[in-house]
Amino acid sequence: MSLSLRINLIVAGVIVVLVASMIALQLDNLRSAVREEIVATNRVSTQLLQRVARVYAENGPHALVRFLERLGRVRANDITVTDATGQVLYRSPPSTYKAGREAPGWFRALILPAPTRQVVELPWGRMTIDAEPSRAVLDGWDEMVTLAAIGAGGLLAINALVFWAMGRALRPFSQIVAALDRLKAGDFNVTLPPLPGREAAAIAAAFNRMAAVLQENIGNRQRAFEAERRLSDSRELAGLIETHIETERREIARALHDELGQSVTAIRSLALSVARRCDESDPQSAQAAGVIGEEAGRLYDAMHRMIPRLAPMELETLGLGEAIAGLLERSRAAHPSVTIEQE
Repeated sequence: MSLSLRINLIVAGVIVVLVASMIALQLDNLRSAVREEIVATNRVSTQLLQRVARVYAENGPHALVRFLERLGRVRANDITVTDATGQVLYRSPPSTYKAGREAPGWFRALILPAPTRQVVELPWGRMTIDAEPSRAVLDGWDEMVTLAAIGAGGLLAINALVFWAMGRALRPFSQIVAALDRLKAGDFNVTLPPLPGREAAAIAAAFNRMAAVLQENIGNRQRAFEAERRLSDSRELAGLIETHIETERREIARALHDELGQSVTAIRSLALSVARRCDESDPQSAQAAGVIGEEAGRLYDAMHRMIPRLAPMELETLGLGEAIAGLLERSRAAHPSVTIEQE
């Protein structure tokens, strides 16, 4: 149920209660008014007819009947004249006021006063005057119908006015709901224009502040994500470069050990062999070959010292522990003056 419909129902309920209270008050006033009118009319009519009847009764019943016929209908009273035997000599004609119409039975039961009858004794019979409030009750019913129609029209008019006013007052909230839906859909650039009404304007201002904070937070998170992504790419690239360098170092170390090492060993062996053969026949050649062998030996030793620095072969074949032990032995041999303790 929408807010405007709920407010309309509340307003309609209040108006219905007010109209019902007015109708109840009108019914009570109408009941009192009808009772007072009927009692007063019956009493006055009885007093007048009692005096007139005594005058005409001296000339016999026909004179009184002719007078009553000329008099006609007395408002809110039924007059009946009977002789001493109970025969009806005269009865009031029916009322022509709003003839053919009657108030509903339930309404008559609410409004009708207690029956009122006055009896005038005559020398030759009696005259009965009964209060007849049906026309007064019908007038009251017409007033109630008019009041109810006015109340219904007022209810419709007020509800239409309230519906229009509430629709106009709540129109900015539809813009707020639409902006929230866009925000939910991921459009964080949405903003609300200045809305009419103090409450709507305050909500719009708060929404715009919230949207600005969201945009700032999302921008910060996006920048942080970009920085983290670039850092991750840099780390990945550095890792790839490091892996490539390690691969190249192992390849170089393997080439030094397998190819260059064998070539240097072969050169040294050949130089030593030449030096032994030329030792007696050609001392100079033998000396030169010895020098070549010594240089090959120094080159071999330098190469083997370089290989562990590039890629310890023991680390790949024997493991970390053996590689560290080999490194310690080489360090002791290279630096005899330095004491290295192993725990």
